[in-house]
Amino acid sequence: MPEKPAPHASGGFTVHRRLHATAERVFAAFVEPSKLEQWFVVPGYHTPAERMRVDARPRGRLDAVMISDADGSEIPFGFEYAEMGPPRRVVLQFQKPRELVTVTLSDASDGVDLTYEFVSWPGPADQDASRRGVEDMLDLIAAGIERGTI
Repeated sequence: MPEKPAPHASGGFTVHRRLHATAERVFAAFVEPSKLEQWFVVPGYHTPAERMRVDARPRGRLDAVMISDADGSEIPFGFEYAEMGPPRRVVLQFQKPRELVTVTLSDASDGVDLTYEFVSWPGPADQDASRRGVEDMLDLIAAGIERGTI
């Protein structure tokens, strides 16, 4: 089971998104390096699939590196797959900073409804910026679906 934050000490938000794809296709975006590299980025960096190690199973890990587009500097990062329920649920647990991300996929008439729950403890320094970052990453998933690469 993932570590649970103390309710009084946590901060977070939930984002909902309708995606025009199957649950299996969207779930793959969270476990396959060639798909992760398309959206698990921050502005000015890229995350190459060949620099990822993915063990997508409960208690497995993703370890990767973000590379600066400007100067090639690298930022290593990783998380644990705390829970897996393919193709409907995946829980990602980060240690530094301490964050828990729960992604749930449910069928919709024209695709899937994705619910992205983000909790950090203590809460994020800038919750609005964190939410915008998640929205941007979900936009990249949607764009990959449209292109057929996710």
